[in-house]
Amino acid sequence: MKPKLISFKHCPFVQKAVLALLSKNIDFDVEYIDVENPPEWFSKISPLGKVPVLLIGDEVLFESSVIVEYLDEVHAPALHPSDPLTKARNRAWIEFGNDCMMNMFNLIMAGDEAAYNEQREGLMGKLDRLNEALVNAPYFNGADLSLVDISFIPLFQRLSYLDEIAPGFIDPQRHARVKAWGDALLALDIVPRSTVPEIKDLYMNLTRRRNGFIASLMD
Repeated sequence: MKPKLISFKHCPFVQKAVLALLSKNIDFDVEYIDVENPPEWFSKISPLGKVPVLLIGDEVLFESSVIVEYLDEVHAPALHPSDPLTKARNRAWIEFGNDCMMNMFNLIMAGDEAAYNEQREGLMGKLDRLNEALVNAPYFNGADLSLVDISFIPLFQRLSYLDEIAPGFIDPQRHARVKAWGDALLALDIVPRSTVPEIKDLYMNLTRRRNGFIASLMD
């Protein structure tokens, strides 16, 4: 049965699910909605009113981490390591990546320079911690792509866009391992296929519409 994702076009959490589907060569459909004015049917099937939602026949899954782990359990090849301790460690770093995404969201929402700098330093501090954890290459666990790698791709992609506005989010010296990891992930052929072609324009326009401090640097 072909799964169906419900999404909006620039959602980073939906992108994780798409990356998992693509990495496993799963045939799927996707439907885009306006989350600010969702259709009535979406409100009925999404308990939290958020995307992503994955439809498997009459069954409904929500929350990106749950969706991605379900896909990993039912479709080979497995992207989670088999060792329970390594798997738990990977899950913890996936949650860490979600915190990084929240930092980045707060950064574009920051209304003044002080709030912006606070969020920027908070994000860079998290990248410091991540840099210490990256002891393998080219991916998080070494040679094999994992769910940790997939979960960080949306962050690296959006940071590459923000870097055109305010360079230096990932310092090549301070975050050398993070940069190498991000470069390896963004070079994967599934990345451009995991979003709509206009993703960069959508994200930049969204950043501008937020009208935070960083938007003032775009002109």
